Amino acid sequence: MGVIYDAVVVGAGPGGMSSVAALLDAGARKLLWIDPNWHGGRLNGLYREISSNTTVAIYLKAIHSSATLRSIIDSTPAPNAVTQLASMSHDSTCQLSVAGDMLCMLIDGLLARPEVEKLTATVDAAHLGNGIWTVTTTPDPSPTALESHSLILCTGSHPRTAIKHLTHNPDLQRLDLDECMRRSHLPSLLPTDTPAIVAVVGNSHSGILVVRNLYEIAQSGERDLKIINFHRRPIRYAIYTEDGIIYDNTGLKGATAEWAREVMEKNPDPGILQTVCDRDDEEGVFAEYLPRCTHIVYAVGYEREPIPQVFVEGRRVDAEMGFDMRSSGFGGVEGLEEIRGLFGAGIAFPEEVKDPEGHVEAAVGVAKFINFTQRVKGSWLEGGGT
Repeated sequence: MGVIYDAVVVGAGPGGMSSVAALLDAGARKLLWIDPNWHGGRLNGLYREISSNTTVAIYLKAIHSSATLRSIIDSTPAPNAVTQLASMSHDSTCQLSVAGDMLCMLIDGLLARPEVEKLTATVDAAHLGNGIWTVTTTPDPSPTALESHSLILCTGSHPRTAIKHLTHNPDLQRLDLDECMRRSHLPSLLPTDTPAIVAVVGNSHSGILVVRNLYEIAQSGERDLKIINFHRRPIRYAIYTEDGIIYDNTGLKGATAEWAREVMEKNPDPGILQTVCDRDDEEGVFAEYLPRCTHIVYAVGYEREPIPQVFVEGRRVDAEMGFDMRSSGFGGVEGLEEIRGLFGAGIAFPEEVKDPEGHVEAAVGVAKFINFTQRVKGSWLEGGGT
């Protein structure tokens, strides 16, 4: 019989990093950490050019809240990614490249811990039987079963796709949201010899980032283009109060908020940017404006990446189970109040919080993932082998 791990963590982005650190803080002695590429998730792989929504002070407070992460920071020779972060203004936000470097440093430190075993693979399925999870992967490198008391899913999310334009202009070229948020890469997606009119649907943080990138490309003369931004509500900004941050997770912050206030709200170039409200008559607005567009970008939120198939005592349950955003557990399956030893974290499975005015939001961001996993870590090892 092979080793039974205290926990298996699936995914090595910010949520996975936070989960492994929390498990070690809780006393785990044997962990298996699985990821197919070890690039630090989408944050480090795709979003390094983006301005963070989190201040330096919040990052530093979060990573120092974990004894395990503190030990990594203290044992890593300076200068390093954390000392670089700490040298910046603590009240300011930073580029996600800085957060990405911090993330990679902490991941490397966690993988160096003797309690953590690394596996480069994709998890295909997980079976719960007799209180033990058995995980199958591709490739399957183990001659014995991969067994664990707990399973933590940190499997990530991707931009939600939409097809609303097909009725009004099926020839529109759809641009990938992630690619459009990369300022250095965006010009390569646009024509060099003909004008373009780009529809940007949504004015969340990612939508405004895309509008800004396109606007600056047009202003610089790199491409001949115009932008039409479709939105259902006015731009929302985070509001800082003594009691906390109102719209902490849904409002614009940092450099993105500053640009929106100075350009979009005050004096946009009407020859480059037009904003259109589609709240009351989306189909009518689309019918009027989309036929004149050449490209479209949807910034309409994110959805979970597919998770492994999940079986409980031989019964497949992943399609029907629900995530509890307070406890980090799963349930909602007929006959099962909760699924023993199964938990989630990260952008796919965030904590539900209320801001000072009572708005309910999903807490998304590296620091918030750390805070969530630190809060619930005790339940992740209950009944385990520690």
